[in-house]
Amino acid sequence: MTMGSNAEIFFEGAEKLLEVWFTSDSPDENRSLRTVPRWQWEELLDIAHCRICSHQSNDYMDAYVLSESSMFVSDCRFILKTCGSTSLLHTVKPLLDIAEKFCGLNKVQKFFYSRKNFMRPELQPEPHVNFEDEIAHLDELFENGAGYCLGRWNQDRWHLYTVNNDTTPEGSIKFPDQTLEICMSELDQEVMSIFTTTTCTNGQEATKLSGIDKLLPRGTVIDDKLFEPHGYSMNALVGNTDQYATIHITPEAEFSYVSFETNLAQSCYFELIKRVLYCFRPGKFMLTVFANKDSGLGQKGQKDVWEKNIPGYKRVDTQILMLADETVAYVSYVRT
Repeated sequence: MTMGSNAEIFFEGAEKLLEVWFTSDSPDENRSLRTVPRWQWEELLDIAHCRICSHQSNDYMDAYVLSESSMFVSDCRFILKTCGSTSLLHTVKPLLDIAEKFCGLNKVQKFFYSRKNFMRPELQPEPHVNFEDEIAHLDELFENGAGYCLGRWNQDRWHLYTVNNDTTPEGSIKFPDQTLEICMSELDQEVMSIFTTTTCTNGQEATKLSGIDKLLPRGTVIDDKLFEPHGYSMNALVGNTDQYATIHITPEAEFSYVSFETNLAQSCYFELIKRVLYCFRPGKFMLTVFANKDSGLGQKGQKDVWEKNIPGYKRVDTQILMLADETVAYVSYVRT
């Protein structure tokens, strides 16, 4: 937890999200981030001020529940999602060094850093106090970096930093890729009470009582954790594939927050979004749908979210960001 200046307890639920795709000068060789030893990941997470709580794997991915959110490692993709007062961006340079040293992955194919606006930005460590400082920090590591803000600058908004290297052959991912993220706040407190140790004894009980286990396809393997005295994290591996989902919950009424993220190849994201909202009943939320040029399902999901209305909610903002190889749809809603 983070203590405020007047000694009240506050925890920043909104995550900082890093996704990096790697390649190498010798792409034909068998190179994989999954060969990095666990002790090296633990040292990297020490820099961010979080730790591994549990771990699960399949043939495509290693998934870690952290003390502050999650980490996913596949052959060429690394995802780190951290909440609270973590120092995520300080891990970027060490991560690049690890990928080259252990795996020979010496090129960044894709780079994304994103987050919603913080409730208490003054309590964040540098450079996370403001987005301009985060951009400056990343610009020292990358050429052709670009920072974007979607949403209203004086209200809830979503920040993205990416590296525009799509003009090179290694800059494009040659298979369908899509990601849905929903950031929810002002949560129903009856629902949030499930994610406390006064109501449930462990993560499995909270997962079933809340209906989280019904959100994903049958056969999904869930690794869940209920924190003491409140808070919840879940990673899910969808069958023996590279598809994942992750949920993180800060249930306290004064700063309640829930995030849902997945790269599931879903035929109808709109129905999945409605199921997630029914599960958590937020007062307001923002969602983003990433889709690359080869993802017909992701592009359909984008079209759905900017054309269809969600029952019980009023659309506040709709924006489309066109990148060189991806499109991002951003939509925010408030309960009517």
